Amino acid sequence: MDIDDFNDIYEEIRREIARQMKLWRKFLSRARKRFGLNFEYEVPAVDLVDKGDKYIVEIDLPGVDKKDINVTLVDHHLKIVASRKIEKEEKDENYILSERMFSGYKRVIPLPEDADENSIKAKYENGVLRIEIGKKPGYEGKKINLE
Repeated sequence: MDIDDFNDIYEEIRREIARQMKLWRKFLSRARKRFGLNFEYEVPAVDLVDKGDKYIVEIDLPGVDKKDINVTLVDHHLKIVASRKIEKEEKDENYILSERMFSGYKRVIPLPEDADENSIKAKYENGVLRIEIGKKPGYEGKKINLE
């Protein structure tokens, strides 16, 4: 078996996983409509960049108001929860339909060991949450002794 065979198998597996995810989304969407479940969390993509003296975390949270974002620190993990409310109203001659849906984002990010929990700053602007985390000065990790 050569590398092309592995690439073909990988691509086949990737397509199957994408197909299964699409089916799950369809199933969950129908279940929400059928049983009136109107809230779901999405897992937002995160960029975590090492800038030398600090870490920068950036998360896209489109459609979210600043007041609806909650950032907490739990056991050396950042927990980000953001909610948004989407309202849709359709009017016809004798009929009015008004739907509300609540959705949001939830993500837990483990911090690197040298992250200084006391130096965390967060800012939300233009749909992007930016978190700066300083590094502990002089942190060199744990030395492992050889036997």
